[in-house]
Amino acid sequence: MFGYVTPCKPELRIREWESYRATYCGLCGQLGREYGFVSRMFLNYDLVLVALMADSLAGEMGSVCRCRCIASPVRRHCILQTTGGLRLAAAAMVLLCWYKLEDDRTDERGPRALAASGLRLLLRGAWRKAAAAYPDLDAELAAQTRAQQELEAARAKSPDQAAEPTGRMCAAILGRCAPSPADRPALERLGLFLGKILYWLDAAEDLETDRQRGRYNVFLLQGMSREQAIARAQELCRMAAGEIALCYNLLPWQHSKTILDNIIFLGLAQSISRAGKPSGARSRHPEP
Repeated sequence: MFGYVTPCKPELRIREWESYRATYCGLCGQLGREYGFVSRMFLNYDLVLVALMADSLAGEMGSVCRCRCIASPVRRHCILQTTGGLRLAAAAMVLLCWYKLEDDRTDERGPRALAASGLRLLLRGAWRKAAAAYPDLDAELAAQTRAQQELEAARAKSPDQAAEPTGRMCAAILGRCAPSPADRPALERLGLFLGKILYWLDAAEDLETDRQRGRYNVFLLQGMSREQAIARAQELCRMAAGEIALCYNLLPWQHSKTILDNIIFLGLAQSISRAGKPSGARSRHPEP
């Protein structure tokens, strides 16, 4: 999981930040209600965008309550209650985690492979429930996981080719946000390029770790240094961000547009500018 798709907080008004945080906390609650406590261990920011997009396009506002939770047992804070977007985002997160653990079990060795196998056992029930709710999405994520493994086994050297399965996964998820068939192509294309950006940023950040562990990294196969990999990742990401903007502006957003604008045009640009650096957005919960 990545953690790059976040808003630029200084450019959000207080009520907008509270709304974003309420959606994040709502996703945590949705995971717990539908898929059990273990699924909440994998919570991150990326799938908040899915919930916001799906609810905005559907015109579903949802209700917010102030309450305590496991992360904030003393102080009450706003939490979005169940919406269609939260259901989709929760299921997508479980499915993504399941196939990420499958990939880790294949790629890693020793204790890391054992840890991935153990976590898969704990997540099996949640995966079965999510797969039953979204069988087409589960099948697509499974197919793209296999495609990624095949590309890595073939030692693919093209950054665009290496990022394609991740892009297809994101396309499949965002395509489910479409309120009508007419909106689906723009959402899928947006997801395709967003997934590729996430892949390239992750590859740039993991370059040295992958070098030390002998793991596949498309920038390493091209003989790049860390600095060259970062520069190349940023170049690719900025071109993809232009395609994302074109698709985004085609869609009929009904609410939360200021927050979505911030994520797409400011937050993503911020993550691209920090390519190669550990993401500060990877903490489990938003700051107060």
